[in-house]
Amino acid sequence: MSATELWPVLTGLPPLIDECSRVLVLGSFPSKQSLAKQEYYGNAQNHFWQIMAKLFEFDPQAPYRGRTMALIASGVAVWDVIAECSREGSGDDAIQDATANPLLSLLRDHPHVRHIAFNGGTALRTARIFVPDLFEDGSVEWRQFPSTSPRHARLKLEDKLAVWRQLKHWLSVQ
Repeated sequence: MSATELWPVLTGLPPLIDECSRVLVLGSFPSKQSLAKQEYYGNAQNHFWQIMAKLFEFDPQAPYRGRTMALIASGVAVWDVIAECSREGSGDDAIQDATANPLLSLLRDHPHVRHIAFNGGTALRTARIFVPDLFEDGSVEWRQFPSTSPRHARLKLEDKLAVWRQLKHWLSVQ
């Protein structure tokens, strides 16, 4: 019996991106809370919006549309490696029967994206499985960043922020 027979197939969110995006933050798949809200990083305990707000100087408590507009205006796009999957709960370790988003098509359609920030190890491992060509040609620089998920609390917010500052560096050299 497959996971899809046990749990419904979940569909992720569309990319937050425009023609000026230069850095793409890739997560694995939205949490249960994010899917319910139809918002990236919708779990209030996730550090993503706090980190981005500190880096790009906007209010982390602003309405979702304002936060996403501020992030995109800074040159940062957001998407997930996984397009659909089955999962009980919100944990990456529970993901079953996953299919990938068309990342290579997105990058072809947005040639100014030159850097990918993988939000945690699952996003990177999943991309290596589903989109190995992403790592072959060297046209896009990538790096794994500490997960902003509340399930990965080994690092404090300040320590995560220190690593995520690389996004500012990437944006400054282009």
